[in-house]
Amino acid sequence: MKILLANNVFSPYERGGAEEVVCYLAESWSEIGHEIMVVSLAPRGHKKIRKQDNSYQIVYWPSNYYRLSNLFKWQRFVWHLPDWLGLRHHWKWRKVLKKFQPDLVVLNNLTGLGFEVHHLCQRLGIPSVQVIHDVQYLQPSGLLLLGEEKLLANNWLMRCYRNLTAYWLKPAKVLISPSYWLKDFYCHYNWLGDNCWLKLANPLKITLSSSYRLPDQLRQAIFVGQLTPAKGIGWLAGQWSDFNKLLLAAGLPEANLTIIGDGPLFSSLNREASLDEHLRLMGRLAHEAVLDQLKIADVLIMPSFCYENWPTILLEAASMGCLALVVSHGGAQELAEALGYLTFEAGNLNSLFNAWSQLSLAAAKLTYWPAGEGIKMITPRDYLTEILKNIN
Repeated sequence: MKILLANNVFSPYERGGAEEVVCYLAESWSEIGHEIMVVSLAPRGHKKIRKQDNSYQIVYWPSNYYRLSNLFKWQRFVWHLPDWLGLRHHWKWRKVLKKFQPDLVVLNNLTGLGFEVHHLCQRLGIPSVQVIHDVQYLQPSGLLLLGEEKLLANNWLMRCYRNLTAYWLKPAKVLISPSYWLKDFYCHYNWLGDNCWLKLANPLKITLSSSYRLPDQLRQAIFVGQLTPAKGIGWLAGQWSDFNKLLLAAGLPEANLTIIGDGPLFSSLNREASLDEHLRLMGRLAHEAVLDQLKIADVLIMPSFCYENWPTILLEAASMGCLALVVSHGGAQELAEALGYLTFEAGNLNSLFNAWSQLSLAAAKLTYWPAGEGIKMITPRDYLTEILKNIN
């Protein structure tokens, strides 16, 4: 069958969780005999806007999406309007859908691609599926911080935005959420609660380890992610010296924190690392290099202040047998508990210390800590089977 996949970012322009899912699905579905096309965005000015992969076709549309963070708020508002009004890439979508004639359209992050595509599919008689990766259809940025829930509920602009996105995505035959938390969060705001929802874990090229490594003492912590305030790394690095004081007072060894990633906090974190011998900033690394670091780390720390859905880094840590301490909110908590990880309260140093102490004590006493017993990875073939069962 012919399947069209879409996500607003795709290799080689950016790497993220949704892009990994789309890439894996495209490769796997092609291998089992389906004809695949991927539609994505490229930075404006790049010459290569159409590419034939070894097994599937990729179509890139030039876009300023990659420059959004450099724009003023009012400029970002103006840039988003074509999405919200159903005007973005309307004719491009019609042309692609009519020419490729897919039997199924699986859409991921639509910002910059246009929200009207589900309506176009409906008019052309093509079943479309929407994979929800974050809260971007409730809040334009897709970023929701702890404490902002009431603002989301009470702000009339947010209500208008939710009504718009609900209108554009209503024709989707199936809405897919990797976590129960995200599905429940959308339904809490009465967003397409009558549509068909599926809870399907993201299919990823990951094999979970059967058990975690249990070091004699926790000494090497690692953070992997965007270096932004929302991810909590600014707080964690700023508190690391005090955290080590708590460890020493409890008779535990001091710990080093390795920070991997890039973002607006890079310069300030670099200054902090130059003043604290227990902080090491490595910048952005290739995927394989990140996995190598997870192999030697004692524990991954995920201190995010924002609501995460299904963080791929937790699954990658589990595949490397690396223990983790994860914030106790959102889909991150759901996935952490399924993987057997301990959680702590975001922004609470004592809570992090208590979780660390509990983990340290358990690691010293136990010889076996099972990994991933509460989660089953899904194959791309089974993922497609579940979609097809529910679109009819």
